[in-house]
Amino acid sequence: MSATQTSSEADTSAARLGRAEAEAADLRLRLKESQEREQRLIERVFEAEEKYYDALSMEHDLRIQVHRYAEFNRAVQKSRPWRLIQYLRRLVGREW
Repeated sequence: MSATQTSSEADTSAARLGRAEAEAADLRLRLKESQEREQRLIERVFEAEEKYYDALSMEHDLRIQVHRYAEFNRAVQKSRPWRLIQYLRRLVGREW
């Protein structure tokens, strides 16, 4: 009976050891996946931040361009030749 008891105890401890090893392997795999996921998120954050600063820079450049066009438009409308042309158009009509 002691041989069977020893055999069943060995089986039980082998099963425990197997479960512990499987659990350790599972935890290592989860840790690796978690680290990879974290790395991907960090990369995405840096890419998003870079795109954000690019967009801010582009918006600033566009605002400067719009301001220049507005100044040019005001300058043209206040110029004597433009006012003369508009006066002549009113006299002759818009068809020409």
